[in-house]
Order: sequence, then C-alpha cells, then structure tokens
Amino acid sequence: MMDLLRKSAAHVFIPSLAVPVLSDEDTHHLLKVLRITEHDVVSVCDGQGNWLTAKLTKSGELHPMSELFTSAPRKHKLAVAFAPVKGEKPEVIVQKLTELGIDEIIPLAPTRRSVVKWDEGRAAKNEERLRKIAREAAMQSRRTWLPAIRSITSLEQVLAMPGVAIAEPGGSEINADHRIVVIGPEGGFAPEELTKTVPTVSLGESILRAETAAIVAGALMVRASREIA
Repeated sequence: MMDLLRKSAAHVFIPSLAVPVLSDEDTHHLLKVLRITEHDVVSVCDGQGNWLTAKLTKSGELHPMSELFTSAPRKHKLAVAFAPVKGEKPEVIVQKLTELGIDEIIPLAPTRRSVVKWDEGRAAKNEERLRKIAREAAMQSRRTWLPAIRSITSLEQVLAMPGVAIAEPGGSEINADHRIVVIGPEGGFAPEELTKTVPTVSLGESILRAETAAIVAGALMVRASREIA
C-alpha cells in the first residue's frame, strides 16, 4: 500500500474522495508545474488518512483507479511547540516537522525573551501561511494525515498539557512518554517561566539555534515513538 504512495507521480489533498475535484491552484500545479500526464498515476487524499490512486485528464478531471485505502493515525499524537523566530524560519520549522511526521505544531505566544512578536492581525496571516506550508510539505512527503497547525498558544497553556516536556540543556533523553516538546526563543526561557512540575529533555550536547532545535526534537520524538510501535 505504501509503495503506491511513494511511486505516485504526485500526491494531492482534496476535500472529498467521494467527489474527487481539484482546486484550480492544484490543477495548475499538477498539469503545468509537475507536467502530470494521463499516463501518470497520482494519489489523492482527504488529509484524514483516506486516499486512493487516480488518473488526471488534460482538463483537470480526476478518475479514481483503486479502492479506498485508510491509514491508521498514530496512537498518541506528537507535537512540537516553538517560539516564532525571525524571517522565514517558522516556515522551515513547519515544513521539516511535517516531513518528519509530527502531528501537531504549536506556535507560542511571545515569551519573556522572544524577539519576534506577532500581533493579532499578523498572527492570523502567519498561521494561514504556515498551514499552506504544512499542506505543501505533506504533499511532497506523501503524508495521509495533515498535521494540525494550532493558533498561537500561551506557554502556560502548553505546559498544562499532558506529556509535555521543555527542551533544556541537561534534560533527560526524549522517550515515548514525551508527547509535546517545547522549544524556546533564541535566548531560551527565563527562569521564572520554567516549572519544576514539567520535565526537561535534552536535544544533545550542542547549543542549537531555535529552528534546528525544533527539527531535532521532532526527529527524536518520531524515533522514540517507532521504537515502541
């Protein structure tokens, strides 16, 4: 089943598999950018684990070829929360965490040492952009479950979630009990923002940039979840 996904000429998400219709933007991307022809097989997915293979006509119509396949979700969702950083780095974080297979990505509201601070209007625009980046990365990596990009969430709210841990030097090794790993801004968290009730986890001996730390955390979490699968 997974071979069909990996070998498909393209992977695309649509609202309904019962009525498989591409958006104008996806039609243009597949036909004009990727040069998909009627001889190619594409995989079509609803982002909720259900997918099938199809042929794409020159006019942009999808014709299903296979039965409906369903991929089971991960038993315990994995999430990474991160403090937004400068430039396009948040987009890189979301892109790579999506490719790795992280289920939820949580941008943090400004913390004490945050340099980047999204106001309400900017936050809504950036969240929309991050969801688009996640969708594109999920198409590239052939994911059948789209990751959830949460709205801006306070550090306090995230630290109250079950299975949460904070990435800090000297922490324990990431294991399958850690469902959410929190990455601070470039200057780290202020001492008063940390709490003894939330464990800390290590991302290695080096001091990592914020965007690198988020990606490393995601990779370690996915590896730990596979070890008990």
